[in-house]
Amino acid sequence: MDTSVTGKVGSAATSWHALAADEVLKRLGTDVQTGLDPAEATRRLDQYSRNRLPLAEAGGAVALEAAWRAILEVSHAAVDAVRRRLGGASVEYEPPREAAQQIEHFLESLSLETTDLGTIAPRLVGLCHALDHLTALHDDLTRIPPAVSGEQPPAGFAVGARALAAWLDATKDPEAAPDSALVEAVEAASKQVDVECKTGRDKLLEEVALQRTPAATARAGLESLAWAESALHHAWGVAESLRIASGA
Repeated sequence: MDTSVTGKVGSAATSWHALAADEVLKRLGTDVQTGLDPAEATRRLDQYSRNRLPLAEAGGAVALEAAWRAILEVSHAAVDAVRRRLGGASVEYEPPREAAQQIEHFLESLSLETTDLGTIAPRLVGLCHALDHLTALHDDLTRIPPAVSGEQPPAGFAVGARALAAWLDATKDPEAAPDSALVEAVEAASKQVDVECKTGRDKLLEEVALQRTPAATARAGLESLAWAESALHHAWGVAESLRIASGA
C-alpha cells in the first residue's frame, strides 16, 4: 500500500508525503495540540489515511480510525478471494503483504505516552488481532487449492460464501455501523465448516483405507478441507476483530 496521497487544495495538486507534519496538519485544518474533531476526522480519513506521521500526531482516535479503514480496505480483497473459492471458483490471489506491514508500522509509530489508553486500548488491541488474522489469511491465500470439477464440498462452504458476501456488502461503506449479526453469521459458518471438515476427513481416510478412493484424489480433498477450515476461520477473525476495533 502506498504511503503517499495526492490530494487537492483549491485547484493545486498536493503531494502530501512530501510536506512537513505541521504543514500537512495545517492543510487538514487541525494542529498537533488539538487534533481533528472526530466527525471532521472521519470525513477526511478516506483522503488522508496514508499520511501515517501526521495522523499519529493529530491524535490517537484519528490514527486508529485511519488504521481501521486501511485494514478494512486490504481485508476486503482477501475475504472476497475466500468467498469465491468457497463458492467453487478457481482463484488466484497475490497477498499485498507490504500493505499489511505498512499498517503495522503505522501502529508502531503511535506515541502512547500522551494517550488515554483506557479509551483507545480496546480498539488498538482489536486492530492488532485483525492484522494477525489478516497475516494468517494471506498465508492461506498463497496456497489456495485448485477447484476440482465435480467436487462436492460440504454444505458449510456455500453457507460461508453467503455469509462473507453479506459482510463484504455491508462493509463497503466504512461509515456504516458494524452489524454484529453479520459477523456472527460468519462465525456460525466457520464452526459448521469445522465440524463438516472433520467428518469429511474421516470419510476420506476411510475411503482410502478400504481402497475405494485413490490416495491422490483423497489427498486433494483433504487439502481443500484443511484450507477452507483455516481460511474461513481467519476471515471470521478479521471481521470480528474489526468489529471490536470499530469502537461502535
